[in-house]
Amino acid sequence: MTEDTISRHWMTIGTDHKNNNEATGKSRIKTGAKGIGRFALDRLGGHCEMITNTEKTKPIEWQVSWNQFDGADIRLTDVKATIEEIDSYEIKSYVSSLLAFIKTPNKFFDKHFTKNTGTVIKITSLRDSWSENAIEQLFQNLEQLIPPLEINSFGIYLYSSLYPNQFGIIEPEAFDDYDYKLSASVSLDHKAIIKITRNELDLNGLISRHFFENNQLVGPQYSLDTFKKGEFTINASLEELIPGFKDVDKNNLLDKIGPFEFSFYFLKRGGAQEKDEDERKYPYNPVNYAVRSQLLSRYGGIKIFRDNFRVRPYGEVKSTAFDWLDLGVRAARNPTITRPGYSVRPNQVYGIVNISKVTNIAFQDKSNREGLQENESFTFFKQILLAIINKFEIDRSTIMLTIDKLWKEQNKQEEAKEEATNDSKAYKKKKAARKAKKGSSSAQGTQGQDTEEQEELLEDADKVIERLELAIAALKEDNAVLREEQKLYRVLTSAGLTVSSFAHELKNLSGRTLPRSDYLREVLEELLKPNDVAHLPDFRNPFIMVSDIKSDDERVSQWLDFSLASLKRDKRTRTKIDLVTYVEKLQRTWAALLSQKQIKLTVKKTNFLNVYFKGFEIDLDTIFNNLIVNSVEAFVRPGVSDRREITLSFAFTPKGIGTYGISIIYEDSGPGLASEIKDAAQILQPFFTTKRDNQTGEIIGTGLGMWLIKSTIDDYSGKIQIGAERPGFKALIDLPA
Repeated sequence: MTEDTISRHWMTIGTDHKNNNEATGKSRIKTGAKGIGRFALDRLGGHCEMITNTEKTKPIEWQVSWNQFDGADIRLTDVKATIEEIDSYEIKSYVSSLLAFIKTPNKFFDKHFTKNTGTVIKITSLRDSWSENAIEQLFQNLEQLIPPLEINSFGIYLYSSLYPNQFGIIEPEAFDDYDYKLSASVSLDHKAIIKITRNELDLNGLISRHFFENNQLVGPQYSLDTFKKGEFTINASLEELIPGFKDVDKNNLLDKIGPFEFSFYFLKRGGAQEKDEDERKYPYNPVNYAVRSQLLSRYGGIKIFRDNFRVRPYGEVKSTAFDWLDLGVRAARNPTITRPGYSVRPNQVYGIVNISKVTNIAFQDKSNREGLQENESFTFFKQILLAIINKFEIDRSTIMLTIDKLWKEQNKQEEAKEEATNDSKAYKKKKAARKAKKGSSSAQGTQGQDTEEQEELLEDADKVIERLELAIAALKEDNAVLREEQKLYRVLTSAGLTVSSFAHELKNLSGRTLPRSDYLREVLEELLKPNDVAHLPDFRNPFIMVSDIKSDDERVSQWLDFSLASLKRDKRTRTKIDLVTYVEKLQRTWAALLSQKQIKLTVKKTNFLNVYFKGFEIDLDTIFNNLIVNSVEAFVRPGVSDRREITLSFAFTPKGIGTYGISIIYEDSGPGLASEIKDAAQILQPFFTTKRDNQTGEIIGTGLGMWLIKSTIDDYSGKIQIGAERPGFKALIDLPA
């Protein structure tokens, strides 16, 4: 710094100099904007001396005694600092004299002090006792501040005259042992390049399990060549990463997101028992779980760096801001890798987000410098990061789910269960027969025969035990999957019961609310005539207001009737359902609600005259009601034509599932899938939704409707295919008759 810089900016409180001059002469972005950072020096010690030198000016020495503030009635203007030029100064020699106690080799100074420029701040009259534990804690805190290898731009060294051999350079942590690495770069024009590196599975193990021969995965990222390469790249726009948001982005949040870099590492943790069970199924690369656990416990979490400087407290271990992306909330919905919709746990990740205050101006500091303001732009930014992380989650879950299915087929778990049951029954019968035989025979001359039979029984018992162990392992896995599904269904059931409870209460009230508008109109007509208020605008005309109230009451009553009808007990009983009758009832149920929204429901039966479906009526409701609800919501989206029509086409044909089947084509004339959705089948995944808040971009839909449809169809060994044509929406469904 020059003398002018020190007096006009360093010594001026609250200056906006860094805001107006964001970059240094060497294009480094300046940090800090409050103009009070240098007062932290007072916290460390009572006296401060600074020597600074530029290439074009003489060295400057600045000194202040912060103890001047300790007097009574001292004002800020009463405290004076001294500043003066000094004739000669060599920064390398000066620093060398300060660090003489560590006997650092000359090459240290030759490497870091190549020019006689820079700034040295010396603080004395320290206010704290710097014990070994305190220095160790400082060292660990500085480890959290050092830029990681991806963005490393400066180094930190910590030395202590009391413990000269214990500290030194603070190395950025290198996460070389990882299962997955994701590197994302988002440009100014909102184009994202996402590179995913796989390191979890052994390629030879996948080949020996015939993964590439038997899997049904589509796309180059699942080919043998891609697995050999170890990485693949996804190119997508922010609009594609967050489908549906562009249509509701009223505040132009997309335009407020500038370029940024994101590095993300996944390191699975596992107990010994979990590891042993998993490694029989998944060809994991060798992992030292103890080392990983220590690494994640110390450095885990997703950190934010702005212009290469750490923004605390994001990703701070043991802080409330450790999981600032709410990964734990997502994982609570589905942490199971072998189920679609898998979400990663926060204690298994490490990440770095690097932004710049120049290109990300919407991210403002909090007044206390503890993080960034939780404004709409920052909330939307979090949704973008989650969408990027989801690319890794989808890839890992897809691969593991495929391996799981192949493993089950190759190990014939169901057969193991059945064989174990049969062997157990046979063993019991054999043992009972031997007991009966022994009771009816004499004890003489049977000792050798008894010994042979006992040995034979022991061999049979060993076989039974082996079979049972396999069966128990299979049952454990089945139960784990069922427990996860049960959690999800429990949530849905609780929500359904709550809605049902309120619906019943409201239905009781609707018996009184429906006629109230007629009573009110009668009272009004006794007091005045419609012509008396005809001159009033509609919103102040009491007769028109009463008519609107009646219309709203009727609409609420219709929705309640529809909701309660879907919960009838007889719908939860498996029966032989006449589909012709069911379809006619479906039309009647929706008629009133759809007519209010000017939506026409057309059913084309073709040769669909006498067809029966064996199952639960509530399952059919799940399929058709969710489809219709989605269409109703789609008709309010941008790009909808004046024609609002839903068409159901039914056919009873041998081309369906099994010998004979039911073929269904569901279509609507809405805008269709969001243009950002490239794979139409993606909408069948759990928790996938394009319904987002138009203020923050946060998901507001459950993302379960289409997944419930697919799950229901899967339960009947049916099929569903989503059409990709736009506009309009089309689903092809096959069900067994």
